[in-house]
Amino acid sequence: MPPRTHAPAADPTEIFPFPVGQTPPDDRAYFEMLTWFVFGAGLNWKVMRNKWPNFQKAFRKFNINAVAKFTDADIDRLLADTGIVRNGKKITGTIENAREIKTVAKEHGGMTPWIRSYGPDAAALIKDTKRRFHHIGDTTARLFLSCAGALEYPTWKPTDRQRHRDP
Repeated sequence: MPPRTHAPAADPTEIFPFPVGQTPPDDRAYFEMLTWFVFGAGLNWKVMRNKWPNFQKAFRKFNINAVAKFTDADIDRLLADTGIVRNGKKITGTIENAREIKTVAKEHGGMTPWIRSYGPDAAALIKDTKRRFHHIGDTTARLFLSCAGALEYPTWKPTDRQRHRDP
C-alpha cells in the first residue's frame, strides 16, 4: 500500500471572505467574522464560502443595528432561506451577538479597544469571548481571535496588535 499523502493546506485567502490576521477596520467587520465562525463550526469551509454572499444578504451586510433589531419574523425568514445554513440556534445566537457587540461598543468604544483591554492575558480574553458571545466555544473563540489579529495561530499567544503595538 502506498504511503498516505495529505492535501496541502488551503491558503487562508481561499477559505475566508475577509483578511486574516489583521485587526478588522470596524465592529461590522468583527461581526461578519464572528458570524462566519458561528455558522462555519462543523462545516466544510467550501460550503461556507459558497453560501457567504447569501449570508451577507440575509444578515443585512452585517449591519449590527439592523440585525440587533431582528424579530421572530426575521428568524422565520432566515429559517426558510435555503441559501444559508438554517440552524435556528445559530441564527438566534447571531442576533444576540449583534446585540452583544453593541454592548461592547458602549462599554469599551468598540471591539478593538475591548480586545486590547486584555493586554497579554490571552486566557482571560478567550474566556470572556466565550462568555459574551453565543455559539462560541474554546476552539471557535481562538480561531476568531486569531483571524482578528489578536492571537497568533496556532500558539494562541497575544499578538503585538493586542498589546497596542500595531506594526
